[in-house]
Formats: sequence, C-alpha cells, structure tokens
Amino acid sequence: MAARAECAGAFRPGVHLATNTYELGDATLGKETAHSVDLTLRKSSGNTHFTLGAYHQAFDGYIFAETLDRYEDFRLIRYVARDARFTGVDGEIHHQFSPNLGLAVFGDYVRGKMKDEGGNLPRIPGGRLGARGDFRLAGFSADVEYFRVFEQDRIAAYETSTPGYDMVNATIAYKLELGAQSAELYLRGSNLTNALAFNHTSFIKDASPLRGRNVVFGLRTMF
Repeated sequence: MAARAECAGAFRPGVHLATNTYELGDATLGKETAHSVDLTLRKSSGNTHFTLGAYHQAFDGYIFAETLDRYEDFRLIRYVARDARFTGVDGEIHHQFSPNLGLAVFGDYVRGKMKDEGGNLPRIPGGRLGARGDFRLAGFSADVEYFRVFEQDRIAAYETSTPGYDMVNATIAYKLELGAQSAELYLRGSNLTNALAFNHTSFIKDASPLRGRNVVFGLRTMF
C-alpha cells in the first residue's frame, strides 16, 4: 500500500482556492474485465451525414478513486475495485446547406453506477447538447459553436453537484499559399461569454474552474 500527499491550485479572477488530497493505493487490486455492447448508426454520403451511437459496458473490478472522507479542502482518497455499469449515448448530425455553409447538432450522455451497491460512480460528467455552424468562402473559413453542459446532481459520497454552464467558441481563419507549402492564419476565441464553468470529472473542480474568456491568434503550417 502506498500513500501520497498532493496540493493543487489554480487562479481565475475572483477565484483562488487550494485543494489537498491524501491518496491510498492497493497493490492487491486485480485487472479490470469489461463486457461491452455498442450500437452505431452512421451515414456518410449526401448533404446530411450523421453518427449516432449507444453503448452499455459492464465492468468486473472497475478501479477508481473513492473518497473516504472530506473536511473543507482536504480529501482522503482510496483506490478500490467495484463492479460497475456504464450506459450512454452520443452522436452528431451535420447538414450541408450549400457548398459554403453547414450546420451540425451534437450531444452525449453517460450514466455510471456501481452494480451491487447501486450507488453513483464519482466524477461522471453531465450530459452535453450543442450546435456548430461552419462557413467557407475562397481562402476564408469560420465556425461558431455553442453547447450546454447540464447540471450533474447524480453524485457519489462526498461529492457536490456541479451546475450546468453554456459555452460559446468561435474561429476565423485564412489559408495562405506559400509556394509548395500552405499555412493558415487563425483567430480562436474560447468561452466568449466568460462563463464560470466547472469540470465535474476533476477532484479540484472548485479550485480550478475551466478557463475563462480566451483569445488566441496564430499561424499554423504542415511540413
């Protein structure tokens, strides 16, 4: 058995926290065994194409970090093996309205539970649903994306629910021909509404929210 102490922190304007974890390992844990059923429906021709999927995964001895106790920003964690089940859906549908304009809708959702105890598995992300538009004309291209991550309130012991959030991202780019090489100038904006968003899959979600409004200007090429 091994033990490790960690300290992690992150900064966002108005938020400055730290979280400590003490982790207990278990050298006797065996291998995970999984039985999966996946169903995928895909269309790749024509103006409308899509990929829709559903799956169910049954794990024997699924290994994960279980929180044993928590006091303020201190968390005691032990790695354990439990029989677990994951059931989820995901997909994307894209329609090309014209050679220059396309629109897609996408989403995903997963439910994770322990088989015997029937409790919720920790750090399972909330469902997501969104849309993305793309436009191309000559050397210019642009896309804008919006998605909603829904509240996750199906939580394990010592977890807290994570509120949903809206995310808006956009990119504009121009392709340059440089002799035998090509390059692309781009301007990328992420979280344009500066939403305060938290990642439910993180141990330190409250200490380290997702990045706020961020704009990047760059040049990329392949060689």
